[in-house]
Amino acid sequence: MLVGLLAFAVALTGTAYAEVQNIKVSGDIDLKAIAHKNYDLKLKQKNQPKSNADESGGGGAADGVTNDDDESFYLSTVHLQVSADLTDNVSATVKLLNQRKWDSHTAAFENINLDNAYVVLKEFLYSPLTVIAGRQNLKYGNGFIVGEGLLADPEAVFGGANIGREYSAYNAFDAIRLILDYSPVTVEGLIAKVAETNVTDNDTDLYGIIVNYQHDQWNANVMPYWFYKDDHGASLVVSDSRLSDTAARTYDVNRVHTVGALVTASPIENLWLSLEGAGQFGEIFDRSSELDQRKREGWGAHLDARYNWAKAPWTPTTGVGWVFYSGEDSSRQNGNLPNESAIATTNGDDEFSAWDAVYRGSFQTYIQDFFAGNDGGGLYTTFDNNDTSAGTNRHLFYGDLTLKPLEDLTVWGRYTHVRFDNAPRIGRDEHAGDEIDAKVAYDYTEDVQLGVFGGWFFPGDYYGEPDSTRAGQDLAWTVGGSASVKF
Repeated sequence: MLVGLLAFAVALTGTAYAEVQNIKVSGDIDLKAIAHKNYDLKLKQKNQPKSNADESGGGGAADGVTNDDDESFYLSTVHLQVSADLTDNVSATVKLLNQRKWDSHTAAFENINLDNAYVVLKEFLYSPLTVIAGRQNLKYGNGFIVGEGLLADPEAVFGGANIGREYSAYNAFDAIRLILDYSPVTVEGLIAKVAETNVTDNDTDLYGIIVNYQHDQWNANVMPYWFYKDDHGASLVVSDSRLSDTAARTYDVNRVHTVGALVTASPIENLWLSLEGAGQFGEIFDRSSELDQRKREGWGAHLDARYNWAKAPWTPTTGVGWVFYSGEDSSRQNGNLPNESAIATTNGDDEFSAWDAVYRGSFQTYIQDFFAGNDGGGLYTTFDNNDTSAGTNRHLFYGDLTLKPLEDLTVWGRYTHVRFDNAPRIGRDEHAGDEIDAKVAYDYTEDVQLGVFGGWFFPGDYYGEPDSTRAGQDLAWTVGGSASVKF
């Protein structure tokens, strides 16, 4: 890291008086109208207040109805970007961002934030080397591990309830990237500061090494990688038999190594295949206790295949896929509800097998992908207090269809079947639910696109057990419209 910073400082010194060769101004305006209902999967019952009150009479550990049920709003997102080409293979980019809900009286109403601010130094000290340093967006492959999924909210646009935060445009990292180009192979080193707390041991950092190999046959691309997330500000809630049979421990240090590879290819015309698999290892710590350490071992995969029927009417494209995130063994978890608690049978040295979402930017659905859980991930809390967040403990099986009935009109639909890898409550069904998503986009001009979209999530058998007093299988839905202009 020190070497990278020194090199960056030298580069800035040498280009302080660089001549501007070319300046480009660009941007976009995106407007959305969004409504959603029942994201806690249980509609408010008659004569029941809309709160987190216990529905089963079992005390605070039992289920409740959250405030994610019913919301509608307008959202405006505006970018303005200035890019400058300088002398000696140097360029710089600055992007400004304003995002706000209409008629919102928060500071975001008039604040303009620095979204991107980075410099690119090509052939830096060594002709194959490119250095990109500053605030920038990161996306590797399909975003399965690292992508535009931070969904930050620095201006409190979406409030404490996070309603609508899945549309956040704040996804930039403060990072240094060193890229060696030995065509057809590139090797990249990454250092990113995700959270700076000004406290010695409370920061969050991301490191990575990414290799990219492009092969002419089948237009194949192979991308092995290693990422390391060192999170000293974690809030990971894990059931722990060392405390009691109904208690959980909060781990405040989360160190995750992710090693994997993405392979993409087009073996025949109009067919595209993508396969990604990764394993995780590391450790979690509770610094407040002597019994503070558990090892991590997680697995994840994403398979996607699609084919374009170029000669058929409306040129349809069909796709199928599978997403897998490993989950913690339910025999190690505690139910926290009457008649559903279970003592974890493993000792303090057992492995924690839940997948860590790292900073994923790959989302397959409008609703399910943003469910929260007791592990601190996600946005929307369901009525079930033992739920895990959608970025872990999941199998997603999906199929989609894209049609172009007109040159400027695109219609897309997807069906997704969702299952838990391990049911969050012992003995329950692993069927989490099914979702239908759809979108229609119309290219009004080359620069203007209009669209409507919707999603409908049908809770599965897991949420209907064990009895009606704690069941919740009401439909969750969202609909919206958008208008975007690029210039």
